[in-house]
Amino acid sequence: MAMGAVVAGTLAVTGAAPAAAATPAQSGTAPISSFVGCASLTGNSNGRATVKNICSSNIHATVSVDWAWDPDCKAIAPGRTVTFTWDSTYGRAEYAYDC
Repeated sequence: MAMGAVVAGTLAVTGAAPAAAATPAQSGTAPISSFVGCASLTGNSNGRATVKNICSSNIHATVSVDWAWDPDCKAIAPGRTVTFTWDSTYGRAEYAYDC
């Protein structure tokens, strides 16, 4: 049996979570879940989110609303922000990402 399997089995029995399972935050003020690549989620409410391009080149980005549907990608110039809207019954965005 591999050492990783032994550790995972031991952790499952004791109910402990391995430290490696935690996702470290990137440096800066935003948690890792709020941006992927150059797209940074800067505002978020039910049915509305704002995304800022934090890089120095043009990007296309959107937000993740749920696993089956996300708003269409929009072009964002460096340092600029765009707003995405959707039916508020879908809730809030989970994060922004480049597309």
